[in-house]
Amino acid sequence: MKKILFIILFVASTFSGVGQQYLWSTTKDTTINWGKHISADDIPNKVLEFYDYYKFYYDGSGYNKEGFFKFFEDSKSYNSSSSTRWGTLKKKINEINDLEVFAYKDNLGQGSVILVMCVTRDNVNLIVFSNNYEPNAILTGSYNKQKFLSWFKTLLN
Repeated sequence: MKKILFIILFVASTFSGVGQQYLWSTTKDTTINWGKHISADDIPNKVLEFYDYYKFYYDGSGYNKEGFFKFFEDSKSYNSSSSTRWGTLKKKINEINDLEVFAYKDNLGQGSVILVMCVTRDNVNLIVFSNNYEPNAILTGSYNKQKFLSWFKTLLN
């Protein structure tokens, strides 16, 4: 549970523009430099590049939009000082009706992490790639690559 909270806090901080590197996205929103624009067909291959590079990933999938918002707002980490950034993120997520996928890179002091956020009309799914072990880490590797890819594609529907 702590890891998922960490992921959500990371996502909330990405909209402040401090220290993150936007790698790519499928969005056509030009209010933020989201990095390189890619097509939806390119998403699986781009995500597999992260899978091949990093040792672990963390599954933050399975939220509907309201559940995602409620989980964050009920968390001990939510406070009024971050409410402006949270409001911006919440508004952007609510405006999404078709699949949009974003990839961010950041360094949280123990090495880089990659966050992939898949947002559809109803759902918010997150995956974090890292070389740092935390509880609930899922090991990457060629033996599970096809299984991961099959699962990941379900997040794109």
